[in-house]
Amino acid sequence: MITKKIQNTEKNSISDTIIEVLDTAFLKALTDPTRILIIRKLVSFGVCDVTTIAKNLSQDRSVVSRHLLNLEKAGITISKKIGRQVFHDINGPYVVDRLELILSALSPMRQLCIPFTENYKD
Repeated sequence: MITKKIQNTEKNSISDTIIEVLDTAFLKALTDPTRILIIRKLVSFGVCDVTTIAKNLSQDRSVVSRHLLNLEKAGITISKKIGRQVFHDINGPYVVDRLELILSALSPMRQLCIPFTENYKD
Protein backbone atom coordinates (compact mmCIF):
# COMPACT_ATOMS: atom_id res chain seq x y z
CA MET A 1 0.00 0.00 0.00
CA ILE A 2 2.79 2.44 0.95
CA THR A 3 4.72 1.45 -2.18
CA LYS A 4 1.62 2.17 -4.28
CA LYS A 5 1.26 5.62 -2.64
CA ILE A 6 4.91 6.39 -3.33
CA GLN A 7 4.47 5.27 -6.94
CA ASN A 8 1.38 7.46 -7.34
CA THR A 9 3.14 10.44 -5.74
CA GLU A 10 6.12 9.92 -8.04
CA LYS A 11 3.83 9.63 -11.07
CA ASN A 12 2.00 12.82 -10.09
CA SER A 13 5.28 14.67 -9.63
CA ILE A 14 6.59 13.48 -13.01
CA SER A 15 3.26 14.29 -14.61
CA ASP A 16 3.31 17.83 -13.20
CA THR A 17 6.86 18.36 -14.48
CA ILE A 18 5.95 17.08 -17.94
CA ILE A 19 2.90 19.34 -18.17
CA GLU A 20 4.94 22.32 -16.96
CA VAL A 21 7.64 21.69 -19.58
CA LEU A 22 5.20 21.12 -22.43
CA ASP A 23 2.95 24.08 -21.62
CA THR A 24 5.44 26.80 -22.53
CA ALA A 25 5.65 29.74 -24.90
CA PHE A 26 8.63 27.99 -26.47
CA LEU A 27 6.66 24.98 -27.67
CA LYS A 28 3.57 27.03 -28.47
CA ALA A 29 5.70 29.22 -30.73
CA LEU A 30 6.73 26.11 -32.64
CA THR A 31 3.16 25.01 -33.37
CA ASP A 32 2.38 27.55 -36.07
CA PRO A 33 3.24 26.57 -39.67
CA THR A 34 4.18 30.15 -40.59
CA ARG A 35 6.59 30.38 -37.68
CA ILE A 36 8.19 27.14 -38.80
CA LEU A 37 8.64 28.64 -42.28
CA ILE A 38 10.20 31.74 -40.70
CA ILE A 39 12.58 29.58 -38.66
CA ARG A 40 13.47 27.59 -41.76
CA LYS A 41 14.22 30.80 -43.65
CA LEU A 42 16.39 32.17 -40.84
CA VAL A 43 18.30 28.90 -40.55
CA SER A 44 18.85 28.83 -44.33
CA PHE A 45 19.73 32.49 -44.88
CA GLY A 46 20.97 33.67 -41.49
CA VAL A 47 20.33 37.23 -40.34
CA CYS A 48 17.38 38.79 -42.22
CA ASP A 49 15.09 41.77 -41.99
CA VAL A 50 11.31 41.34 -42.03
CA THR A 51 11.07 42.21 -45.75
CA THR A 52 13.45 39.39 -46.66
CA ILE A 53 11.69 36.97 -44.32
CA ALA A 54 8.23 37.89 -45.64
CA LYS A 55 9.31 37.46 -49.27
CA ASN A 56 7.54 34.43 -50.79
CA LEU A 57 5.37 33.93 -47.69
CA SER A 58 1.60 34.26 -48.03
CA GLN A 59 1.34 36.68 -45.06
CA ASP A 60 1.88 40.43 -45.10
CA ARG A 61 4.95 41.90 -43.44
CA SER A 62 2.86 43.03 -40.46
CA VAL A 63 1.71 39.46 -39.83
CA VAL A 64 5.26 38.16 -40.22
CA SER A 65 6.40 40.83 -37.75
CA ARG A 66 3.88 39.55 -35.19
CA HIS A 67 5.14 36.01 -35.70
CA LEU A 68 8.71 37.23 -35.22
CA LEU A 69 7.66 38.93 -31.99
CA ASN A 70 6.16 35.65 -30.72
CA LEU A 71 9.33 33.79 -31.66
CA GLU A 72 11.44 36.38 -29.87
CA LYS A 73 9.25 36.30 -26.75
CA ALA A 74 9.76 32.52 -26.73
CA GLY A 75 13.54 33.00 -26.99
CA ILE A 76 13.77 31.29 -30.38
CA THR A 77 14.90 34.39 -32.26
CA ILE A 78 16.71 37.57 -31.36
CA SER A 79 16.54 40.94 -33.05
CA LYS A 80 18.90 43.84 -33.42
CA LYS A 81 18.12 47.29 -34.71
CA ILE A 82 20.74 48.70 -37.04
CA GLY A 83 19.87 52.15 -38.28
CA ARG A 84 16.24 52.06 -39.32
CA GLN A 85 16.10 48.32 -39.92
CA VAL A 86 15.53 45.48 -37.49
CA PHE A 87 17.35 42.25 -38.23
CA HIS A 88 16.38 38.85 -36.90
CA ASP A 89 18.36 35.68 -36.27
CA ILE A 90 17.90 32.30 -34.62
CA ASN A 91 19.08 32.12 -31.02
CA GLY A 92 20.72 28.73 -31.57
CA PRO A 93 22.31 28.22 -28.14
CA TYR A 94 19.02 28.95 -26.36
CA VAL A 95 17.01 26.69 -28.69
CA VAL A 96 19.41 23.76 -28.17
CA ASP A 97 19.55 24.31 -24.39
CA ARG A 98 15.76 24.50 -24.22
CA LEU A 99 15.29 21.32 -26.26
CA GLU A 100 17.81 19.49 -24.06
CA LEU A 101 15.91 20.65 -20.97
CA ILE A 102 12.64 19.41 -22.46
CA LEU A 103 14.17 16.03 -23.32
CA SER A 104 15.65 15.74 -19.84
CA ALA A 105 12.30 16.53 -18.22
CA LEU A 106 10.47 14.08 -20.47
CA SER A 107 12.98 11.27 -19.97
CA PRO A 108 11.06 9.67 -17.05
CA MET A 109 8.20 9.02 -19.49
CA ARG A 110 10.18 6.04 -20.82
CA GLN A 111 9.43 4.06 -17.67
CA LEU A 112 6.26 5.82 -16.59
CA CYS A 113 4.27 5.86 -19.82
CA ILE A 114 4.68 2.50 -21.45
CA PRO A 115 1.50 1.88 -23.44
CA PHE A 116 -0.86 -0.82 -22.23
CA THR A 117 1.37 -2.34 -19.57
CA GLU A 118 -0.93 -1.92 -16.57
CA ASN A 119 -4.33 -3.53 -16.08
CA TYR A 120 -4.71 -4.47 -19.73
CA LYS A 121 -4.81 -8.07 -20.82
CA ASP A 122 -5.52 -9.54 -24.20
